[in-house]
Amino acid sequence: MEIKNFTDKMERAQAFIEAKFACFDTAGVSLHIKYTKAKGRDLNGYYRFADRRIVVAVKKRLRYPRRAAYGVGTKAVAQRGLAARPYKLIWHEEGFGSPDDLLVFAAGHEAWHYLCHSGQRKGDFETRANCNGFLWLAEFQNWVGPGHRLEPIPKRPPRPDITPIGQADERGWIQGDLFGGFSSGGPSTPSELGELGELGVLGVPGNG
Repeated sequence: MEIKNFTDKMERAQAFIEAKFACFDTAGVSLHIKYTKAKGRDLNGYYRFADRRIVVAVKKRLRYPRRAAYGVGTKAVAQRGLAARPYKLIWHEEGFGSPDDLLVFAAGHEAWHYLCHSGQRKGDFETRANCNGFLWLAEFQNWVGPGHRLEPIPKRPPRPDITPIGQADERGWIQGDLFGGFSSGGPSTPSELGELGELGVLGVPGNG
């Protein structure tokens, strides 16, 4: 796997991401780490199947620590009209202490899309990609460094609002799930801020 870091920063996050990607088949995949100029987003990214490229990007000069709320699941609700959705999103709030935290979260999110597109996992949903992002984030925040044991990729990332961080079940090591969100100092009213398949979808507006 080829990794290009165009920021020349976030080396610790890059080392962790590289080690995590070594846990599954990434033949022919390239990962680009960048800064984003997207308005209203702390982070951004995508996985492009055509050339097997993963791009993850964070915004410069954000204030830390920051908190963000992301959609981690859905709950069925009575439909109120033809245009209304028959469900509502379930949100989870998490803290990010550095740009490295944001980058790892974004990489975990996009990694899940890649795993599903390549047939290594099933369930290519934004909320499940968020789960994988938070799973990686929790592990990264307790990571000793290169050479330290990494947890295997679970068949299905657990939801952070249901399963305590660090607890294991039959699917593997447990931590978060959630992606598609924004932060500022605390969550406000959730709203959709992107298209499915992009980082930052279904989050809380207000980051600088």
